[in-house]
Amino acid sequence: MSDRTSPPLAPHHPYAPIIASAMRRPELWRAGVAILCGLLAGVILMPLVFALIGVLAPNLAPFQFGDRGLAVGATPGGMFTVFTGFLPLAFGTILIAKWLHARSLRDLTGPGALMRAQFFTTLKWITGFTMLIFFLPWDGDTEVVANLEPRIWLFWLPFALLGLMVQVTAEELLFRGYLQSQIAGATGSYPLGLAASAVLFGLLHLNGQAEGVAALFPVIWAMAFGLLAGDLTMRSGTIGPAVALHLVNNVGPILLSAQQDMMSGFALFVQTEDPSVLLADPKVMVFQALLLFTSWLIARLAIRR
Repeated sequence: MSDRTSPPLAPHHPYAPIIASAMRRPELWRAGVAILCGLLAGVILMPLVFALIGVLAPNLAPFQFGDRGLAVGATPGGMFTVFTGFLPLAFGTILIAKWLHARSLRDLTGPGALMRAQFFTTLKWITGFTMLIFFLPWDGDTEVVANLEPRIWLFWLPFALLGLMVQVTAEELLFRGYLQSQIAGATGSYPLGLAASAVLFGLLHLNGQAEGVAALFPVIWAMAFGLLAGDLTMRSGTIGPAVALHLVNNVGPILLSAQQDMMSGFALFVQTEDPSVLLADPKVMVFQALLLFTSWLIARLAIRR
């Protein structure tokens, strides 16, 4: 058993109650078991379930093989299935935290009322800033083509937003709510918990369709996102601001202009350029990095901590 009796943050710190809950059963092997369970579910169980869905209900098949190779969530039905797949991740995180660490849902998210208030405040600020970005000049030559007819896109939009909310909430619940705090509690180091959860989050964004710099950029960007989202969680004491940042960040590449054949089923437009070219463009990388950093600063202002 661990001999730690105090959290790595001051008792009055907004994040201290979450860290304190992680120290009820802080042994690092427990978090290791949770990560192993997640890997087994993600690598073996979920692909089997998705394959079965594809056989029983082809319109909901998340994976399709065509002339351009493997497509993931390239149809509305396929994306609906992909988003639905995040529900087991959310419930699994809650059950694992309860079973291994005696932690409740609120021990992972922070106080419910405060979390919701911080979510909507941060969402309002970041959405306003992001809308202003559309009025800035952009000399990029990325080609986009229509994907869904506007009336069909509008029909699916409520379902897409709901599914997107499920996705970002499940990921923030796991990485910022559970892993970040649990590793921090086990090691007595908040920076280590922050860094470890961000690295794990980044590794899940490996892009098998890209090579070289284009394959590394999404991973590095996701790690940076994990650090900034983790910082917001620490400063606010809830996952609300991180969920808002994640939601706004995912709206563009999933609902507006997605990469062709890659989670594009709910997108109004798709980008047809090869990911190995698009993601290696210095202008794209700089723009994405600045947008993320500025959104984080806006979120910091929103929560003022």
